[in-house]
Amino acid sequence: MPPNSESQPLSPEDLTFWYADQPRQRTTMALLMLLDRAPDPERLRGAAARAVEAVPRLRQRVVEAPLGIALPRWEDDPTFDLDYHVRRYSLAGDTGEQTDLEGLFHTIGPIYERPFDRTRPLWELIEIDHPHGSAVFFRLHHAVADGVGGNTILAALTDADREGEPLPPPSDKPPGGWDETPVTERLATAVRDRLTQDAERGRALAGAAWRTIREPGALAQAAEAVGGLLEDVSYRSPSPLTASGRGRRLSGVEIDFEQLRQTRKALKGRMIDVLLTGVASAMGEWHRQQGHGKVKELLTLVPINLRPPELQGVDAGVGNRATGILVRLPIGRRRPIPRFREVRKRVEARKRNASSELLPELAGAMAALPSGLYRRLVYASSQQIDLIVTNVPGIPIPRYVAGAEITSAYPYAPVAPQCPISVALYGYRGRLFVGIDADATAVPDLDPFRDMLERSFRELVDSALGKTAGHADD
Repeated sequence: MPPNSESQPLSPEDLTFWYADQPRQRTTMALLMLLDRAPDPERLRGAAARAVEAVPRLRQRVVEAPLGIALPRWEDDPTFDLDYHVRRYSLAGDTGEQTDLEGLFHTIGPIYERPFDRTRPLWELIEIDHPHGSAVFFRLHHAVADGVGGNTILAALTDADREGEPLPPPSDKPPGGWDETPVTERLATAVRDRLTQDAERGRALAGAAWRTIREPGALAQAAEAVGGLLEDVSYRSPSPLTASGRGRRLSGVEIDFEQLRQTRKALKGRMIDVLLTGVASAMGEWHRQQGHGKVKELLTLVPINLRPPELQGVDAGVGNRATGILVRLPIGRRRPIPRFREVRKRVEARKRNASSELLPELAGAMAALPSGLYRRLVYASSQQIDLIVTNVPGIPIPRYVAGAEITSAYPYAPVAPQCPISVALYGYRGRLFVGIDADATAVPDLDPFRDMLERSFRELVDSALGKTAGHADD
């Protein structure tokens, strides 16, 4: 077993994404990196090897326990083959009427949607040589890491300058043979794991019960949390755009981050309020153009990172350490400033609601359920969501991969059944890169929504900065 590698059960948060991954709901996240030149092939492979050494999870697969007795485990893949995970595609020169970037988005959509081989480590690094430049497309199963955790992998894969750090010498060691552990040994390990996991859950439940008795407000807080969850579960979307299939369409928008910072400061809010306001405007315009102007709000999942500030960059570590808040995004309001104020009010209200703090504990409790039931519950709960908007803290300084500078970085997050679009935002070098992932059945033509999103942010910036000068109409 390689140094620093460790077999361990999936955390409840990782498990949620592992079980949620189904044919209509691939829990894949990705980053499309545009480069200023073609990366050196040997250096790219070496950078991938360095990342595997730095992040052992990249050479691990998920192994299910016999009969589902215990949680699945992360274990080293004895057949690990780096060349399976590092690939190169070359695109033809004619992209028809599409621009070079649109052609690239069109190309990576089918790559993004395809399932991972669940018997191997859950990632893929693809160099794409296209007529107008080079790109690297890195995709990862969400069970391995969340967006912030992905920064740890990106740091190991890239360099701070073009020359880069010395890379490890290439390994000539061939992949190992398939190692089939005897079923009796696997069963004994699973039983031992289950006893350990049940003891941990028992201690957690006892601690929660004691807190409820000791703290007068704990019972009321628990009741509020349960009430909030029940309200979300019983939610029925007013949006008719809930058809879902298996195809995915990807696109992206680049926005000046400094203007958004000025907007946030002028409106005295948080960056997530600014971002959600821009998305709400675009979703409202999209529904109106589709003939569904009566839809006034969408239940939107907004992931919230639980890492401390010092661990939100390249030192975040892999795994999932996040919760989420469900916000009813007001898409019916036409004017930017009132829309922003309503978004801010709703976000703050949901952050204060105790149900937001209950989600990690709920994930831990659900991990004790039979895997089949857990899968059904995860799938059913995700069907209440209309929209996903995630803001991932990015890397503010230039990064290089295999001698090529990363000039743009578009993030992508999964959609859910009945949720036609997810919007992921990633800050890099003073620019905000917005990645749009859409269900091709619900949104066969993504270009209009992309244009609406770009226009909505521009409108919000102009209104906010004009308001500070005394010109905006509230």
